[in-house]
Amino acid sequence: MTRRLCFALAALAALVATAAAQPLDQGMPPSFGEIRFRADATAIPHPDGTATIEISYQVAYDELVFLKEADEYVARYDLTAIAYDSDGRQIAGDSWREIIRVDRYADTNTRTRSHGGVLSLGVGPGRHSLKLEIRSVDTRAYGVVERQIVVPEVRRGRVTVGTPIFEARAVHAGTDQTAYVPNPLRDYGEERPVVRVRIPVYGDSSAAYLVTTEVLSEKGELIEAFADTIVPSGFRTDLIREFGVLDYEVGLYILKVRAGESEDEGTAGTRATFRVVTSPRSWGGDFDVMIEQLSYVATRDEIERLMDTPVEERDRAWDEFWASRDPDPEDGVNQYKREFVRRIGYANLHFRSTVPGWRTDMGRIYIQYGEPDDVESQPIGRMLNAWEIWYYYREHTKFTFVDRDGFGEFVLVERSSI
Repeated sequence: MTRRLCFALAALAALVATAAAQPLDQGMPPSFGEIRFRADATAIPHPDGTATIEISYQVAYDELVFLKEADEYVARYDLTAIAYDSDGRQIAGDSWREIIRVDRYADTNTRTRSHGGVLSLGVGPGRHSLKLEIRSVDTRAYGVVERQIVVPEVRRGRVTVGTPIFEARAVHAGTDQTAYVPNPLRDYGEERPVVRVRIPVYGDSSAAYLVTTEVLSEKGELIEAFADTIVPSGFRTDLIREFGVLDYEVGLYILKVRAGESEDEGTAGTRATFRVVTSPRSWGGDFDVMIEQLSYVATRDEIERLMDTPVEERDRAWDEFWASRDPDPEDGVNQYKREFVRRIGYANLHFRSTVPGWRTDMGRIYIQYGEPDDVESQPIGRMLNAWEIWYYYREHTKFTFVDRDGFGEFVLVERSSI
């Protein structure tokens, strides 16, 4: 188990200890297999005692297999969703075929365009297992993800808070019309600066409900809080809560929701995680620091050119630098810059010690190479310092880090070929 995983588990365990009555919905994990995609699921109870599991998913174009057909490129995949009960028996399932057509080859290799949708399975109350699979029609490539999901039983006279549904603003192609759609990635930042979450509240009370919403850091620190009063309009009443995240650090956050007829009496609640993946706080503000961070990935000529630029021309110089690294200038999003800023934020969150995370050896390697393909680790023992080995198979390289002082600051001791 890696040091980062231990840290995350400890933080989440602390939250569970302080709010054991509230389940923590971490969403679906990333899929495994050749086709990587993200999905989310929400349990929706109905007045007659049945329920629906709504599944939202999103797969980037560069994860799919496109074939040339006449003057266009076509990707076909089958999507299968299955729900199992606690004994492993299938209780619901369905499959769909999706066909995507694009005109340009460049569109088939971009992460800024994606395909997705919302699927539904009818189930009953209880704990279920959910499996979602995407399989290419034209090749053997596939991706699959599984998770547990609890469908709550809503009882008369008792308020129940459903799983928060994270949404994102979408623009209809070829129009100026916008709509809000499920955001299965639960990711926000400079491209999605406002978190929009739909909070379903179930209950048949004639009295108004007080709904409190708190945003907590990964370690349980309160970031901000909101209080809303809603009047039930039937079996289910949705509260829409929005808040900006541009002043948040990059990292994992917990949305904690409680509802009841008063603040202290008869409250019910739930918790769900979301992520801030890019933030102005992770980049900018100090020219010398920006240059030092950029030196991890830029050439010496690029750094010298930026340093020699007069102050009044620096904004233009920055724009020219990022434009030169933009892999797809026509998509409107500089994926290189976004990933660079995300890695700095991740390093600051996970590798900080006596210096900022980006200045540590682990932070530097992470910013340069990204997430390791594999990690081997040894926790601290009586006669042995803790160590980690990061493997980057595409680079044919591994990095060995050692915690020499036992305080959690790992230093790079070896880089070798594999």
